[in-house]
Amino acid sequence: MSNEIYLKNFLQVRLVSDFEKAKTYYQDVLGFQVDGWGHTERGNNLGFILQQAHKPEDVRPNPKPYKPTWDEHTIGWDSYFYSNFDGVGQLYNEFKSKGAIIAYEPRIEPMGNRKWKHFAVKDLDGYVMVFGGSD
Repeated sequence: MSNEIYLKNFLQVRLVSDFEKAKTYYQDVLGFQVDGWGHTERGNNLGFILQQAHKPEDVRPNPKPYKPTWDEHTIGWDSYFYSNFDGVGQLYNEFKSKGAIIAYEPRIEPMGNRKWKHFAVKDLDGYVMVFGGSD
């Protein structure tokens, strides 16, 4: 018998200013499945738990980092999703066509002998989600 602890998934809790509006945006614009408890998921192991904030000042997206580890962030990032190069382009086109708030357009950067593409969207409360992947 193993004493190893099994962790299935990680879901960040995200306080939002208006649960119903956030739920609609994540479902209709970003393509996530959202249940009545705020579990917000897209694909396997990607998502959040949305919860209604008590006060507007309780909603706090990440600020811009002092010393970014890579890329010159012009904004703070709250979540990073990995895909492949083509998947990043497909997600960008999907989000743009549905009216997502684009935080920054796709960028292509060298990564050794490969290319890395990433872009970012915001939700209605200003949380920034970055989607990136290599070729």
